[in-house]
Amino acid sequence: MNKDELKKYTVSIKTTIYEALSLVDQNSRQMAILVDQDQCIIGVITDGDIRRAILKGIPLDSPIISVVNRNPLIGGKNEPKKALISRMQDRSVSFIPLVNDENKFEDIVFLSDLLNISRKNNSIIIMAGGKGTRLGELTKNCPKPMLKIGSKPILETIITHLSLFGFHDFHIAVNYLKEQIMDYFEDGEKMGVKISYLHEKKPLGTAGALANFEPQNSEPVIVMNGDIYTDMDFSALIDIHKSNNAAATVCLRKYDCQIPYGVVKTNNRQITTIEEKPVLSYFVNAGIYTFDPMILKMIPKNTYYPMTKFLEKLLKNGNPVYSHEIEGIWIDIGRHDDFKNASQIATMGI
Repeated sequence: MNKDELKKYTVSIKTTIYEALSLVDQNSRQMAILVDQDQCIIGVITDGDIRRAILKGIPLDSPIISVVNRNPLIGGKNEPKKALISRMQDRSVSFIPLVNDENKFEDIVFLSDLLNISRKNNSIIIMAGGKGTRLGELTKNCPKPMLKIGSKPILETIITHLSLFGFHDFHIAVNYLKEQIMDYFEDGEKMGVKISYLHEKKPLGTAGALANFEPQNSEPVIVMNGDIYTDMDFSALIDIHKSNNAAATVCLRKYDCQIPYGVVKTNNRQITTIEEKPVLSYFVNAGIYTFDPMILKMIPKNTYYPMTKFLEKLLKNGNPVYSHEIEGIWIDIGRHDDFKNASQIATMGI
């Protein structure tokens, strides 16, 4: 950015909360950098910081320094692009101010710009209300989506990955120990996304909570379980869904099952073939879907409703339902072995 552009993102110690709110509202990035008279960075401020200050009753004529984040992530002017991207992703932030060799504020970079991402208006619904009983003691006091894969909760990893493709509108269905999820993510501002919550007063199954979702536009909606570790290309999923003019697209994963015996085929009691320990391949539901938002109205409200039942209803009514095979990493962490496997992969940075 040139100096004139940077002024749109810069506030001083004398700036009031009200003045900062006006600037943040105008610059489209919903943030600002607080600098001193020598152009050294004191901290950063976002619309979320200001919103929380207002809710706490802090007067709007108070100096902005009273609510600023004084421990922001800061990069060097000549720091490699790859390093900046890595640090922003590790800290789950959407921007980073840069300083020169004299430690003075010189520029701002945004993760979406570095990754050349265009913002998408598709809503993402993540089902995170289950108890995860198969994991036993691990989920006794922790909702399964909050179990850490590597250094982050699996739910944070999901949101971070989706945001890399430009998705920013998230809706999380919550029930079991929901306060842990809501307290951790709040409104999503810290991650550079928007998060709201679909509250299940009682368990509604794998599709029931979708009845509480109110579409904001006609763009396809991605729905996925909150316990899936994957590196899939979600932009490609949207493109495939649209190209098929589908009502629903169900992601599938190839699953191999080996028979531990020799399989014998007969014809009128005469043996025709013997195949030793054959491997049978099937496609299984991967727990990731894309829907035309209007068909979600077919789901009854406040009713336990499995996703399988919803898909069967769509097929029975003649709605076009397509499939999309996931070929990269896909792990459902519902079992101890799978949870351990996902943790090892995340630790290796894959």
